[in-house]
Amino acid sequence: MLRNCPGARRLSGSFFGNLLLIVLGFLFGEILLFLIMFLDDNPGSWFCMGTTIALVMLLVTTVLFYGVGYTGAFSLALSMNCTRRRFILDYSGKILAHLVLGYLLVLGLYRLELLVGNAAFPDYPLEAELGFLTDWRVVLAGIAGMLLSALFVGAMFGRFGRKAGLIVYLVWMFCCFVVPKIFTAEPGGEGVFDQAALLTQSALLRMPMAGWLTLGAIAAVSMGATVVVMARKQMVR
Repeated sequence: MLRNCPGARRLSGSFFGNLLLIVLGFLFGEILLFLIMFLDDNPGSWFCMGTTIALVMLLVTTVLFYGVGYTGAFSLALSMNCTRRRFILDYSGKILAHLVLGYLLVLGLYRLELLVGNAAFPDYPLEAELGFLTDWRVVLAGIAGMLLSALFVGAMFGRFGRKAGLIVYLVWMFCCFVVPKIFTAEPGGEGVFDQAALLTQSALLRMPMAGWLTLGAIAAVSMGATVVVMARKQMVR
């Protein structure tokens, strides 16, 4: 399909370069892990830090890199007689390919880290296994979520330009600081935020699977519809 749309063949960024960033993130995490284990007198346990940072890099390269590159690729594709529909399909295909290969890469690095960690730190237990990496329901949901998020971020930049950067930044900060606070909140906090975090945590933990599926479906449909509508209205820059 890409060969029928010349503009889509020149998407911003390097496909294999983005995958390389995942590997570099893994290596950086491994260096941190070994530094912590050797410098700490009693680490107690070890954690798959390399795999965790590799997952973060997969998220960053997908949502931010492909999202930011959306506008330039869109304008280039349409200037070379590619239809909006064809561009969306082609761009989605490249993001999906990145996600699938990135996931397989992370899974392989995770297996490697388990071997290295168990061999290097036989006296310390693994703090937590990343079992969700082999849960196909979580994997499919994660791939779909990151694909739609990348397209949504790209559509936002295409519609609002640099102003969308502030929105993306605020959402990123919310996910990095507020969401972890909600799931790690413990009873005893006296602040308003602590109480709100506990109430939110309790509601989320009691929510049945059907509720999560409903929220996911609503979010997916909303983002998908937004991408389509904005692509139809977006001007070529």
